[in-house]
Amino acid sequence: MSPLSSRFRSFLAELKRRKVVRVAVVYVVVGLVVVEAANNFLPALHVPGWAVTLVVVLTILGLPIALVLAWALELTPQGIRVTPPAEPPEAAKPVTVRDATDDRPCVVVLPFANLSGDPENEFFSDGVTEDIMARLAGIRGLRVISRTTAMRYKGSDLSLPQIGAELGAQAVVEGTVRRSADRVRVTAQLIAAERDEHLWADTYDRVLEDVFAVQSDVAENIARALQAELTPGERARLHRKPTENLEAYDLCLRGMRIGESLDPAALRQAERYFREAIALDPGYARAYAGLAWTLGLNGFLGNIEPAELFPQVQAAAQRAIGLDPNLGQAHTALASVAHWHDWDWAKVERELETALELNPDDSYALGFRGWTSWTRDRIAEAEPLLTEAVRLDPLSPIKRTWLAELQAFAGRPEEGVANLDRVLRDDPHVLVAREWRAICHLHSGNLTAAAADLDEAIADFGRLIVPVGLRGVVHAFAGETEQTRQILEELRFRAREEYVDPYWFFSLHAAIDGFDAAVPYLEQVIETRSVMVCYLRVTPRYRQFRSDPRFMNALRTIWPDDF
Repeated sequence: MSPLSSRFRSFLAELKRRKVVRVAVVYVVVGLVVVEAANNFLPALHVPGWAVTLVVVLTILGLPIALVLAWALELTPQGIRVTPPAEPPEAAKPVTVRDATDDRPCVVVLPFANLSGDPENEFFSDGVTEDIMARLAGIRGLRVISRTTAMRYKGSDLSLPQIGAELGAQAVVEGTVRRSADRVRVTAQLIAAERDEHLWADTYDRVLEDVFAVQSDVAENIARALQAELTPGERARLHRKPTENLEAYDLCLRGMRIGESLDPAALRQAERYFREAIALDPGYARAYAGLAWTLGLNGFLGNIEPAELFPQVQAAAQRAIGLDPNLGQAHTALASVAHWHDWDWAKVERELETALELNPDDSYALGFRGWTSWTRDRIAEAEPLLTEAVRLDPLSPIKRTWLAELQAFAGRPEEGVANLDRVLRDDPHVLVAREWRAICHLHSGNLTAAAADLDEAIADFGRLIVPVGLRGVVHAFAGETEQTRQILEELRFRAREEYVDPYWFFSLHAAIDGFDAAVPYLEQVIETRSVMVCYLRVTPRYRQFRSDPRFMNALRTIWPDDF
């Protein structure tokens, strides 16, 4: 892209951020109405003819004045203020993201059908699918569609060529699982998606304890059929048995499946499953990694006090790595502790690099790396990573939510709304997607839609702290100060019995009372190591506080090398 083109795109983005285009459109529409009204009514009132001309001239002259004011000023809950300039992203080291020239075969493993006749075995058949997928994902010569997306095709009426075309996959794996007493029968077939033609197929009839060997054999045969060469290390990992305890294996599968919903109640149940699996097999590395992952997601949702939560995440992740250093999920969990609690930014980078070395197509690690880059104002680095994570796992709620966060705060909230619309069409009960769609609506100026999203979230999930706090923010932006104070009182009352992140007291007081009133809560945000600290840096309405040394001292405490 030429420098001129880049500057022009930056200028257009700045016009959009400052809402100049919106003001121009509204001004022109209102101006036309005023001119038309003057033309129709002033002659009837016997006003001299030159008055109509004067109205037209004044309306035209007012347009550039309105545009200049729109560029220079913005309306906030505290009143009219000068629009702060957009801050350039920080320099960042180059990040390699695979692009459309990636010529590795892309394969999707569709959910294996449960032929057992027992709905309880649905988790087992899904587990066989996911284990085959995980083993394939560890082979660098293949690109594997993430399980979150693949599982959404369960029971789909689409043909295999249609599924392959939707996902950009050249090959599709499908199969069946029949579990009966102490035996299991697995059939699997590999199909060239575009031609709908078999490349490989086999049937395995084994004792139940051999299910891991079956999964390894299926994965190795698929890799061979797709001409993906295995390194000795990849082959060893392919045939590693995760646990000797099948009941622990079942519990771990259940935890992974329901935890992906990001529903707070489901996350608590997933945590119980992982803890039960660990009790049955204290050497089960994946169960520890799953526990760390689930607890980390709870941190993302802000449900638990950081001082209580993150030592548990760290302990579980370190135990998983001690048992199996090649579990990328555990390294990503350690990165989450370094990001949300320790503020150790070098460790965040190290752990995520390790996770991506183990599996370059780990969409969660890729997305989390993009999100952490965004929270440090590194937009140019973050957006390609988040886009690639969504490409690898297009139906994942959390990855689309992370991308929508960036889009909302980068002055493109409409793109964020479109992203989250897709998530909520697929599953209307994804809480974080509804919360962030409300924030996107807020940044696009659609306060009615923002309020509706949050009201629905509260109706569906109860008065959880985050949607209630966000509802207070929308009230503040709408000038509804009394309603904002009522929410502050509710949160203050609830803080006597449960954890309420002090960020919400800072955010709401800053919105309606100004920065001075919010400073005591800013100190609490730092002291408690709130999981929301990253939003102090990237939220557009807080940039006005950077002229205050107290706010800058807070940013330096969190990011000492950046300020």
